[in-house]
Amino acid sequence: MSPKDEVLEQLDDLIPKGQGLAASYKMDGGAYFSDVPEEQFRSFVTSALAAISRVAGKDSEYYNAIPQDKVADQIANAGFDKSLVPTVVGALQSLREAVHKGYLTSLEAKLRANVHDDFLTQANDLLRAGHHIAAMVIAGGVLEDHMLKLVHTRGLTWSGSGSLSKYNDNLKDTLYPQPIWRRIQSIGDVRNDAAHGNFLVVNVDDVTDALKFIPRVLTDYPS
Repeated sequence: MSPKDEVLEQLDDLIPKGQGLAASYKMDGGAYFSDVPEEQFRSFVTSALAAISRVAGKDSEYYNAIPQDKVADQIANAGFDKSLVPTVVGALQSLREAVHKGYLTSLEAKLRANVHDDFLTQANDLLRAGHHIAAMVIAGGVLEDHMLKLVHTRGLTWSGSGSLSKYNDNLKDTLYPQPIWRRIQSIGDVRNDAAHGNFLVVNVDDVTDALKFIPRVLTDYPS
């Protein structure tokens, strides 16, 4: 399943949940309330905000359409402004249409960048905790995944199974100069040693340098 299909599936799950919650409101004594437990409203709104933030960003019109000052209030209780849930549903529906029609052309890249950021954060946390071997394996995986996307987007090919080294050879001179190629090869070698049990040749300084260099590659050569 492509990242776009995954996002559509998630939105298609959230939207009817929100519509059902919005329809649950009743009026009593001039005030709206719902018999649905507050936890279900809270779960829906939290999931919706997380999905919108992940897909479009917190600076998007979809996220900003939701009044944040109302999010922390009790949603099901009598007297609450019942417009919040329909507003969230409307934002989700608008976002779904934009994704479906391809208006968010950088969606896949955005999702991949978020995943890479998460893994690099984990790698840095592991390094600080003294687990430099595990940190190198994770960071090297991020770099290899990024390189694979770079060669795919440029229609480049290689023989046999794929590897960071083969992707790097394809991109040398095509995308970046030889010094960058050489640095990536070096990181690939360290990652291979870390992943295949050659722990004694993997030192902390090399892992530290790799964790500084890899984000630069992701930034300077976006996929």
